[in-house]
Amino acid sequence: MVPQRMAILTSSLLAVFLLSATALTYEQSAVAFSRAQDMNFTLEGKITSNTANKLTVSTEENMVFHVLYNEKTEIKKKDGSPGTARDLQVGIRIGVAGDLAESGEITAKKIEIQAEGSEKKSAGEELLHECERI
Repeated sequence: MVPQRMAILTSSLLAVFLLSATALTYEQSAVAFSRAQDMNFTLEGKITSNTANKLTVSTEENMVFHVLYNEKTEIKKKDGSPGTARDLQVGIRIGVAGDLAESGEITAKKIEIQAEGSEKKSAGEELLHECERI
């Protein structure tokens, strides 16, 4: 009778241990999944549209991104001074760092104004300028 009780007790303890381990693993997976939902993301491109708290940015590879910003977003001008949403004009080049959501939108934590739209020259323009100097 005692060996049967020991076997039942051992089986019960093993079952409790396995259930606890499974629950802990599931909880850790859920935390890791929620962190993976928002990923750090950076991009550089030209503002093609600016509506209330949302920019449309086109990269040199012709990829289009929607960037959300708010009062918590740090905006900096090219010289490093603080910027505002008014500085985010269509045609300027910016760098964005933020979180990429599953929806594909980027919630900006930081926006850096890199140059006015006409300041950055393409490789072809640079080559043409070099040829003109020769």
